[in-house]
Amino acid sequence: MTARTVRDFQVGFDIAAVVDAWAGPNHYGFRGVSPDGTRNYQRGNGVLTGAMPMTIRQAGTGVHLEAWIHATLVARICALFLIPTDMGIESGGLKGVLPRSMARDSVNKLLAQLGQPPIA
Repeated sequence: MTARTVRDFQVGFDIAAVVDAWAGPNHYGFRGVSPDGTRNYQRGNGVLTGAMPMTIRQAGTGVHLEAWIHATLVARICALFLIPTDMGIESGGLKGVLPRSMARDSVNKLLAQLGQPPIA
């Protein structure tokens, strides 16, 4: 299992408005823009399920998206350190099944709006 799910693709329009419109209904809060233009979003705070960060950056027509689950130290201790600190949202495996599924469903909605295939 990868630490982050990464997608690189091309679009012919500015994605910022689409991503911002997607974020609210999917329970992702905007966390700001990094100096390199990466837009940072996060679902949850990691108390009941792992926090679900998602970053997206557009440079011209190229888009770089990363999504993952971040487990807190408390969650890792409760799981006897059997779950990694960060894990991608792809399906498969028994670690973090619920938060990965929740994040994958949400991110797949965004990918559909951007005309991209879903994360399996």
